[in-house]
Amino acid sequence: MDRRTFLKTAGIGSISVAYGCKSDYDKNIFSLVTAPKDFVTGQAVWYASTCMECPAGCGILAKNREGRVIKLEGNPAHPVNRGKLCIRGQAALQSVYDPDRLMMPQLKTGQTFKPISYNQAFDILKKRMHTASDKGSNRVKMLTGITSVPLCTLFATTLEAFGATPAAVYEPYAHDALRAAHQALFSKPMLPSFHMENADFILGFGADFIETWLSPVEYIRKFKSMHSPKDGTKGTFVHAGPYMSLTAANADKFFPVTAGTEYMVALGVIRQILETRTIDHLPGPFLKELTAVVSPYHPDIVEKNTGFPEADQNRLAQSMLASHRPLVLGSTGTTTADTSFALEMAVTLMNLLLDKDLSLYDFEHRHALEKVMTAKETAKFFKTVATDPTELLLFYNTNPLFTFPENADLTDIFNRKEIFKVSFSNVMDETSKNADLIFPVQLPLETWDSYESNTACISTLQPAMGRLSKAPSMGDVFLDLSDKDRQFDDYYQYLADYLYTNMPEKSKAHFMQTIQSGGIFHSNSKSVAGRPPLDTGSIKALKNAPYVIELSEEPELNFLAVPSLRLYDGRGGNKSWLNEIPDPVTSIAWETMLMIHPATLEERGFAHGDILTIEAGDHAITAPVYSYQGVALGVMAMQMGQGHSACGRYAQGFGSNPVDLLSGNLETSDFLSYLITPTSIKRTGKVEALPQTDGSRSQYKRKIALSMTLANSHSEDGHGKSADHGQSDGHGQKEGGGLDMNQFPLTLPTEEGYDKKRDVYAPHEHDGYRWGMIVDLDKCVGCNACVAACYAENNIGVVGKEQIIKGREMAWLRIERYQDQNDEDRLIFLPMMCQHCDAAPCESVCPVYAPHHSKEGLNNQVYNRCIGTRFCAQNCPYKVRKFNWFDWERPAPLNLQLNPDVTARSKGVMEKCSFCVQRIKKAHNQAKNENRKIRDGEVQPACVQTCPANALTFGNFLDKNSAVSILARESRAYQVLGYLNTKPAVIYLKKMVQEL
Repeated sequence: MDRRTFLKTAGIGSISVAYGCKSDYDKNIFSLVTAPKDFVTGQAVWYASTCMECPAGCGILAKNREGRVIKLEGNPAHPVNRGKLCIRGQAALQSVYDPDRLMMPQLKTGQTFKPISYNQAFDILKKRMHTASDKGSNRVKMLTGITSVPLCTLFATTLEAFGATPAAVYEPYAHDALRAAHQALFSKPMLPSFHMENADFILGFGADFIETWLSPVEYIRKFKSMHSPKDGTKGTFVHAGPYMSLTAANADKFFPVTAGTEYMVALGVIRQILETRTIDHLPGPFLKELTAVVSPYHPDIVEKNTGFPEADQNRLAQSMLASHRPLVLGSTGTTTADTSFALEMAVTLMNLLLDKDLSLYDFEHRHALEKVMTAKETAKFFKTVATDPTELLLFYNTNPLFTFPENADLTDIFNRKEIFKVSFSNVMDETSKNADLIFPVQLPLETWDSYESNTACISTLQPAMGRLSKAPSMGDVFLDLSDKDRQFDDYYQYLADYLYTNMPEKSKAHFMQTIQSGGIFHSNSKSVAGRPPLDTGSIKALKNAPYVIELSEEPELNFLAVPSLRLYDGRGGNKSWLNEIPDPVTSIAWETMLMIHPATLEERGFAHGDILTIEAGDHAITAPVYSYQGVALGVMAMQMGQGHSACGRYAQGFGSNPVDLLSGNLETSDFLSYLITPTSIKRTGKVEALPQTDGSRSQYKRKIALSMTLANSHSEDGHGKSADHGQSDGHGQKEGGGLDMNQFPLTLPTEEGYDKKRDVYAPHEHDGYRWGMIVDLDKCVGCNACVAACYAENNIGVVGKEQIIKGREMAWLRIERYQDQNDEDRLIFLPMMCQHCDAAPCESVCPVYAPHHSKEGLNNQVYNRCIGTRFCAQNCPYKVRKFNWFDWERPAPLNLQLNPDVTARSKGVMEKCSFCVQRIKKAHNQAKNENRKIRDGEVQPACVQTCPANALTFGNFLDKNSAVSILARESRAYQVLGYLNTKPAVIYLKKMVQEL
């Protein structure tokens, strides 16, 4: 099919209605009279699209019920995330239903905004663009977040028509130092993907690939592939850095290193590699210069500067050299500006020394972030706007007043009245608040577009729901601005033309298939592109890096700003789920903590909960102290993302923004510095009760979050037998009489789990199914994606900061964080939900039988029976039953995100995990219609479906060949507090640890 015919066909409504909701479906959230052709009352319709919550670009499936999207799932066909989503992807839905979303354009008059129509806003914009263009070239400038190739091309074409240069593309986490290192070594500022799954040893210097680094869902999957036990062995992960992030907490060994000195450790390891191994695949002069650069970094010098013991350095180097496929990862960029480049250069050189072909680098699938400006280029853009004649400045999908550190030119831009500033935003964020015109446009779930997740993958976006506002798409706005010689009716056709050029088969059917599958995906095989040629002169860049070895006479308390798992750079601050779900490391919600080591607190006279004021120059922030052993001595770490002065009710006024203390004036530096030395740190005299959802990191020697060493994996089990604790008689009866916590056997929630010598209650009779779950603690990384999915699927109420302080959080599923009882420096993350016990303590104490044991083993909660005595919660040893103290607020249009298959609970009712019983019922209906039983794996609760690490497995314990039954027979299987004999239906697999 030729291009012209294809575009005519692509404009026909039948394609857009059936595969993209463009026609009737695009008008409004419809009544049943005007329902589109693919709509059936009570049945979900799924639309493939792309998550735009971070630059990774994961594929999603949007679940539409009666015209509104109620749930997002990962797209199994998408090569980046393969059906999984992170916590931010699950919460992306809340952007659509934000109660503070701007439904109309806003024009600033004086110091206030007044709503205007979209036609008026467009007329103002167009007039301003023509006026600016008439005055000369480059009077219109634009700053955008990362977006699609066709939209960027349209920006450039339209701006060119008005005599302006293409839009500048800015992202806060652009990995500038890593790109600069690749530029120096390979003459290209690339961000390749990494074959982490093929490594057997990973050394990280701060790269938080579980939280924010490049593509977290993708790298969690790859990490767990290499780090899972296989044939009695597993890959090794070592993390060296100043702060035990969630990623570092999942390492086999975490080495605390003085902040800003990570590059010394890396150069010291290179020195040992060069002394130990003969390198014959690199040019002699290159190796000679490298040897000279690293020669000062003797282990004793490194130890003095970094706090990294010499013995540990040697052991680390030996382990790396003994591995077959090592991979070294750099930092998130959260280090000093002077040393970030040196660190990334050292990391890349280390990989090059250990693997001549860089076989674990994927130069074919490179990350989209390599296309954005560096921080220095962004600062230069601000200077150009401030110094060159500028009449009109446009912002799209970006909030530099919150995310970019203080910059004199940026401040000047917003102080100058002659520059008319337009923010294409749906929320009154910091940049929009200081603009002259706010022009809302369609959100990713409402518009047609594409996104190049990596250089071998084009993801598509399509409208997945009816419209809540009259906002146009950003593409249509710019097409209407450049209406001369217009070739396309709308942005949909413009996008179709772009997809046509990239489709391997040019046909209407293939176009439909592309939209249905969620994109154009090329080969998922290993990279065919070899390592780029090495620039042999690149070592000079490392020699010239402005770093020195200095020992400070007076130890200073430094301040380190780190990315946030939940809020990324702050763009998720207006989503209530992301604030309500506590940080997995600190278990703190709705607040930004200053994480400081207990020894540092004692030295400085501070205490947990103290409110400190941190000053840097003319700027200051206040924040409470969190005592955390995972922070290196002499540093306080704070996550970014909170501290908004605008951005809606769920963002404004919560926490502090550490970016406020940093400097974005880059005249003398190429990189931003996220590590600074404050000018003052003072106690305010106030102590704050923290919105903390945990009690203690210690397990107090109870059988909760267990681990076992890889070496002992075949000599002990959770079934009442242990090489370390003697033998039981199979009934939990220890020789000599009495029951012992460690000897109590695993008791399945089926008839075989009962014994007359031990049990008072008779076993339940189950009809065909006894549902249960396996939780593999060795796979769980604590990322909280399952918790967000549970909130979205089950209409869980958001209670807010004050109620969490009172202990009234409503989460059905929580990630508990405990110290390993065998090594307190190691953390274990344990998902805790209703255990659906077969001998459930809640069922026996309720006076009205609201907790009900179903014929399939589920511990149901009958809401209209519950009278709120809370006896069940008092009798539950797992504390997973939640009491509704209020009718939790869902201001419109948040009520539209509710799942119609799940009852919205009211005040005075207990609630808890149901194993997503609505999904079980749906599977029953499907199986009944097909005259069969439910297949193993057919039912996936929301938590199981989204888990990036595949740590959760759901199924039927009555089927002895089911995945849950097979896993329950593993030697690692045990039940949390199983010795209470409640016969939980959630079986845990111990974490497998190994010593370095």
